Amino acid sequence: MDEKRALILGCGYVGLNLARALVRAGVQVLATTRTEARLPELEATGARAALAEALDPTTLRPLIAWRPHVVFDLIRPQRTGEDRYTAWGTHNIGAAFADAPPEALVYLSSTAVYGRRGGEWTDETTPPAPTSPLGQARVECENVYLDLHRDRGLPVRICRVPGIYGPGRTLRERLETGAYRRIDDEELWVSRIHVEDLVAGLVAAWRHGRAGEVYLLCDDEPVTGQEDAELTASLLSLPLPPAVERADIRQELSSSVFERRIAARRCSNRRMREELGVTLRYPSVREGIPAALRAEGAI
Repeated sequence: MDEKRALILGCGYVGLNLARALVRAGVQVLATTRTEARLPELEATGARAALAEALDPTTLRPLIAWRPHVVFDLIRPQRTGEDRYTAWGTHNIGAAFADAPPEALVYLSSTAVYGRRGGEWTDETTPPAPTSPLGQARVECENVYLDLHRDRGLPVRICRVPGIYGPGRTLRERLETGAYRRIDDEELWVSRIHVEDLVAGLVAAWRHGRAGEVYLLCDDEPVTGQEDAELTASLLSLPLPPAVERADIRQELSSSVFERRIAARRCSNRRMREELGVTLRYPSVREGIPAALRAEGAI
């Protein structure tokens, strides 16, 4: 991958890990943020850093002029109010790069597009049926890119991901402070992916994915929400909080967060393994959560 140029739009938790991996592989990386105070954090990965705002197309022009070989769009739909989101940022990015297409544009989407699944297995052939405002916005963003692929040949790959975890993003702090609120989740299935494996999947979507395709990036083994919380609590020698009635916790959460908690999706990663050739370092939370907690110095 030497001499390649990668642009990371919206360099947050996932983007920082992606930037480090690409820099280690000899790729030139330009990473963006909306916040000037975060520029040193981005530069510490070895990437160049720049300010950009997807809702302001003029800030995208210098990025296009850099002529990246790949664009990783990690930007969430922009929030416009209480549980309200817009896809205008995606419209701006898509329009900008349709005129100067890279060899690949990788969009980080979410399994929120599937809505509630009641424990059913879910893969790329499952029709989107969002049940939350954020999920609806994600579908709109995906369609912006897929329409541009169909109409103008934009070489987009859509990567849908479930809950992302890793060092700095575990249940540790919420369990330690008592802030974690557990729903009656014995039958609420969840799929996860460790951030290192997600980065590998995003790079593989660039290198081996096909334009116009959707890839579901997740680990091998869904677990229930209770198993997920029990594992972290046991490793930290903390008690598992009692379950809270859904009706009670619904009052505390936005519609999008509540829908995420009760979606009960078991996701398949067959295409990720077979078509993208990704071998997971952490096949399940049983390997990934202990590793994340060790990296945090918690165990």
